[in-house]
Amino acid sequence: MYINLSDLKEIGGRKQVSLELEFHDLEFVNREIEIEKPIELELEIFNTTDSFVIEGKLKAELILSCSRCLQKYSSPIELNISEDVLKSEMEDEEELYLDEIVVDNIILSLPMKPLCSDSCKGICPECGQNLNEAECDCEIEILDPRLAKLKDFYNEDE
Repeated sequence: MYINLSDLKEIGGRKQVSLELEFHDLEFVNREIEIEKPIELELEIFNTTDSFVIEGKLKAELILSCSRCLQKYSSPIELNISEDVLKSEMEDEEELYLDEIVVDNIILSLPMKPLCSDSCKGICPECGQNLNEAECDCEIEILDPRLAKLKDFYNEDE
């Protein structure tokens, strides 16, 4: 999406923009990020000698996959945006391309390990049962891999 800056030619000028963006789903490091509702932007754009300074807020509703149970969940975000777009790097000084700014800010706000809740139990490594929905009958022996060799140390046959 482009914002028209033709009315912002004067150095020190300021423009306020409120808009909603219909945005496509994103993919980042093999993680699919769905955007459920239009992204709301409240921006203030300042014209400086060398750049356009963009400040404002971004609100969005993301659909992420939980790292433990693999279920999709809704994650609302509200971000403060502060960007400095150099005029020398713009194709046209009368139009500001917003898509890269929006995508970069959303990706930077993503958690390293998204969780549907702090108390998520995940899935059973044996049968694949979602432990948030029901318990399973698997007996899982939790053995520290650093101590695995000691398990056979006292072998009864010897």
